[in-house]
Amino acid sequence: MSQDNTEVEKEKYFESNAGDGSHATDQHLHGIQLFITLVSLLLALFASALDQTIVSAILTEIATDFNSFDKVGWLTTAYMLPMACLTPSYGKISIALGRKYTMLAGLGFFIVGSLIAALAKNMDMFIGGRIIQGIGGGAISSMNVVIISEITPISIRALAMALIGVVFSIASAAGPFISGSLATKVTWRWCFWINLPIAGVGFVALLVVFRPPRPQGNIREKLQKIDYTGTFLISSGLVLVLLALTFGGNEFSWNSAAVISCFVLGGILLILFTCYNFGISKHPLILKEIIVVPQIVIACVAGFLSFGQFMINNVYIAIYFQVIHNDSAWQSGLNLLPFIVTVSLAAVFNGVFIKFTRTVKITFMLCAITALVGSGLLLLFGLELSRGTHYGVLIVNGISAGLSFQCSLLSAQLRAPNTVTGSLIVTTAFNYFAKSIGGVLAVSISQVILQVSFTAYIKDLIASLDVNSRDYTILTSIPTKALVSNPSVINKFPDSLKKSTLTAFLHALKNIFYFSIAISALLVITTAFTTNKRIPKDEDVLKSKDVEEKEKETPESEETRESEETPESEKSPESEKSPELEETSTTSDK
Repeated sequence: MSQDNTEVEKEKYFESNAGDGSHATDQHLHGIQLFITLVSLLLALFASALDQTIVSAILTEIATDFNSFDKVGWLTTAYMLPMACLTPSYGKISIALGRKYTMLAGLGFFIVGSLIAALAKNMDMFIGGRIIQGIGGGAISSMNVVIISEITPISIRALAMALIGVVFSIASAAGPFISGSLATKVTWRWCFWINLPIAGVGFVALLVVFRPPRPQGNIREKLQKIDYTGTFLISSGLVLVLLALTFGGNEFSWNSAAVISCFVLGGILLILFTCYNFGISKHPLILKEIIVVPQIVIACVAGFLSFGQFMINNVYIAIYFQVIHNDSAWQSGLNLLPFIVTVSLAAVFNGVFIKFTRTVKITFMLCAITALVGSGLLLLFGLELSRGTHYGVLIVNGISAGLSFQCSLLSAQLRAPNTVTGSLIVTTAFNYFAKSIGGVLAVSISQVILQVSFTAYIKDLIASLDVNSRDYTILTSIPTKALVSNPSVINKFPDSLKKSTLTAFLHALKNIFYFSIAISALLVITTAFTTNKRIPKDEDVLKSKDVEEKEKETPESEETRESEETPESEKSPESEKSPELEETSTTSDK
């Protein structure tokens, strides 16, 4: 090969294959099949994303119906915990069993969980349904990103990811709006019945229309590729840490044995996972070859921060309108329209911009800057709010959120090592895992800030009141914990006490906005170090046949290295002639 041809070859781009016997470009879809598959995936994502926030407006109704207000914190935690903790495992499971069937299994779990929640006879049954929903929701969300990354070439992937941003932002913001409307007009149970037709249509359409290449190997070989020990260690470790953050200062004091034990045991399990995953596991959930690429880690950290900031704004701006302005879920949804519309427009604009400029870093840094400005502008929210301030603040924050959805994922995928089998899927799953944990941690820490701050401000307010006054009697008769869990009670106070209590709640909310400012400042720094690599043109992407020829010239891969480390004396003649090994030699370094 001449020097000129070698230089051209170096410029060619290709993505790693999954390691299931198929080529990356064989997964690409076109025409009506691509359209129906995308619509099906987005329907499933809408149902999953809706359930992250749909219970926020009906917490009181559910707790009152089951007479179990002491378990109200589990209504959201039971869904978010399994969703976040199982995400890293779904990437490897999908390589072993296929992305289609992993997605369908997730939809199945989600539908069954929704049915249990809708039919629940008591709080424990309802929480069990939410846990099953969370298991399915994690598979739906992570597989959405993985499948869309596979069925679309990287040159148009930003446009497809824009659809994810639009659907997710609409579903997240519309959750309280829809649940409040259904609870008012019908019953809160319809908040879960509504999932069945939405997720059901997505399930049937994917089952019929989506036909990716089948993973090779028998079921035993596929199951052996799943790292059960690693899945247990990371899931149980994260669950314990997140439980400590969720119930610390709420169900239990921070210095209680329960909270300390959760932190300690969770930390130990996560350390054990790290040692096992990178030192012992033959099929690690997180590849070492990915972690050693700085641009991938930076992109995932940026995704962690940007999604955390988005979730803080998404949740606590709605709480601001519902508590400070006593808006119904319907009114709160209308007040969030500037945010929802701007997120959608910004996501579409970013997809088009990346498509034509082939540059990710510019809008990623713009996302970080607008996040910082938008978080600062949230401090303008007060007991009274002008229409101009309302729209202006939400539009700036909507721009930031809309720009964030594609950037961290594409930045990570551009640096996924194409000489490591399965690296694209694992990188994609790891990026989504970072985002999920960022969202859960941000909301959990924000809730702690709200509770601690509001409790301190209420104590100061009580100290400032006359012990013989009516306001003192009312305020001391209600536990602060009850006010945090059900702040709508504040609007039933006498006017003088109502205003001072709402002021205390507003100050607590602003402490959360300060937290958002800190996250955004870190995001600005982080995005400055993300990759400068541009998205390749279609003509610069190698096709399956070209990739196969290139891989034959590349001796190194994960499977090849394992084979080379095995002494000749341990290799049987049968293994040398094994079709599996012959396949490995021809599909190395995908």
